[in-house]
Amino acid sequence: MDPQMHTDGDVSDRAIARGQGGCSRVSPSTIAAVCICGAVLLASLTPASAARLDDLEQMPIDTFAKLREVEKYQLQVAEKMYLDEKWAVAQAEYEKFLQLYERSVGAPYAQLMWSNCQRNQRKVNTAIRDGYQSVLDYWPDSREAIVASYMIGRSYQDIGEPAKAKKAYAQLIADHPNHVVAVKAKVNLVEIARVEEDNDRRVELWKDLTYNTKRDKENGRYCADAARDLAQHYLNKASFDDALKALETTWKDHELTYRVFEVSRGPIRNLLDQADKKAAGAQLADKVVAYITSQVPADQSDEQAKRRAREYWFWIAEVQAYARRDDQVIKTYEQMVDRFGADDELLDHMAGWFRGHDRRDEARRIYGKFKDQARGQGNIAYMYREERKYDDAIKIYQDLMTTDADRADNYQWAIAECYEDSGKLKEAIQTFRQTDRYPSNYMRMASCQRRLKQYNEALVLYNQVLSDNGTAPQAMLEIGYTYEQAGDKEKAIKGFQRVCKAFPTSGQASRAHAHLQSEYKITITLGGSKDDK
Repeated sequence: MDPQMHTDGDVSDRAIARGQGGCSRVSPSTIAAVCICGAVLLASLTPASAARLDDLEQMPIDTFAKLREVEKYQLQVAEKMYLDEKWAVAQAEYEKFLQLYERSVGAPYAQLMWSNCQRNQRKVNTAIRDGYQSVLDYWPDSREAIVASYMIGRSYQDIGEPAKAKKAYAQLIADHPNHVVAVKAKVNLVEIARVEEDNDRRVELWKDLTYNTKRDKENGRYCADAARDLAQHYLNKASFDDALKALETTWKDHELTYRVFEVSRGPIRNLLDQADKKAAGAQLADKVVAYITSQVPADQSDEQAKRRAREYWFWIAEVQAYARRDDQVIKTYEQMVDRFGADDELLDHMAGWFRGHDRRDEARRIYGKFKDQARGQGNIAYMYREERKYDDAIKIYQDLMTTDADRADNYQWAIAECYEDSGKLKEAIQTFRQTDRYPSNYMRMASCQRRLKQYNEALVLYNQVLSDNGTAPQAMLEIGYTYEQAGDKEKAIKGFQRVCKAFPTSGQASRAHAHLQSEYKITITLGGSKDDK
């Protein structure tokens, strides 16, 4: 907990208010474009930024329609300040609305947003006491009162007072059990229970959200998340049937099968990592494999069914991999070859598995079976590079330049990188020069020249790419480092200062600025040295 939050602190929690219930809502600036005829208003609207208002920060459309034009204008002005995160100014504008139009149907909304401004200024206690509570006291039947009830709980939660937060959430749930903010309150109670390590309470809340909460398009995702969390809880206890029941509340058919696969992998691995639960982990893996297998389409005469079947078999192989059953992984892939044929996608999965398990010769053997020989050989070459067998990789790339001429430049670049990585820098420079990748090749050539301590040659190359706007900041920075490596301190300093002057807002200027401070004890602005007149 942040100790500053005890005063009147606030954690800006813009993300908490997405997906809310109730009637349709829209921000004042969005409606203003349609409803307000004044040219001044139309000129100042920012439709893109209007989407940044969370649902709990937006006014219901029917309420907005009842406002007078002057009221709409005042709210739009306040909203612009709010979206710009000028909280104090926005607060003053919402307060102005309340002073001018205290009997307006927009008053509860203005009071709510005034409270949010206080909260965003870390004045949480003021937001609760003088803001949200005022909405409840003066407009108890309003939509804003429900939101204010939620915000009171959320605010207490954010400043580290879980007891008060739980009390506020409990009252909200009791008063408005079917409102989306009640669902959000339950989700927040789950988080409090996690922090308090009250696992029984978390499970109780997950069950409530999964089985007892009425779902609609606005709260459905919260219930779906709870169903997934509940399923994972059961799977960690090796209770597959209970997990499946939880998932079935939200998904069906293909999506359900995917969720079973997706949620089960971690628990399988977790159980197998515990000596006293290995048997349970193995049994869980068996049940997951059996379930996915049962969902494989029996009739695979059409392409969609065939693709679905292949997808399920890939999932089965991955579950077996999570269960650390290497022989079953290989067997699954072999069965897929028998069923679907050895196409490159399947071979790529097989080779990737062997590669990941350091069975590299077997991976190379499978890459060699690719119908797309260039792709297969390219993978073999890259494996040689991983193993630092650069001569073997170069030989493959040289062959590919002939057999796959359309991508010859790619292979030429790969050869140059092999020479560079193996320390054959003169060969690397010559090969980079032959590629058609200006200015990247010049930058790589210069780097090789620096490694050879041929600093003048490197500087010539860097200067030749300064005309390229995208590369110039980095090339200029490298010029400074090159002078530094060459032992020319004065030119190095000027080189770094040059970056700061020429590209003051770039990341390279920031690095040059920091380097000048740390290495040379020179303090400059990003616009150049104070002493460089």
